[in-house]
Amino acid sequence: MISYKLNTKTGILETTFKGNISMQDIIDYISALAQDKTLPQKLKVLSDASKAKLAGEPELDELMRIVETNKKAVALKDGTYDAFIISGSVETALGQIYMDLSKTEKYMFKVFSTKKAALEWLNKF
Repeated sequence: MISYKLNTKTGILETTFKGNISMQDIIDYISALAQDKTLPQKLKVLSDASKAKLAGEPELDELMRIVETNKKAVALKDGTYDAFIISGSVETALGQIYMDLSKTEKYMFKVFSTKKAALEWLNKF
């Protein structure tokens, strides 16, 4: 399950990933964010996936679909900064690969192991 809520106090979109998450779940989440007109144009996202696992064996073509979906979504924003908290080794490795594949001028993505470090990075923007 993926859920999100904008913290109006901090201006940070807080996203929680729990349980088994499929690559399609991630694509659906990105699409939902792109369609959500209530979110700020400069979007800071704190994604906590520390209690989530990827369902099944991720394929490269699935990862590329996520990258392409995300590129379209972030093009609609002035800037998106995504601090991703991950605990699993497979998820961390995929996060690092995704970070390299998804670089654009309007999107910054970084993997963290703690919420404190993730928030420190986000608050720089």
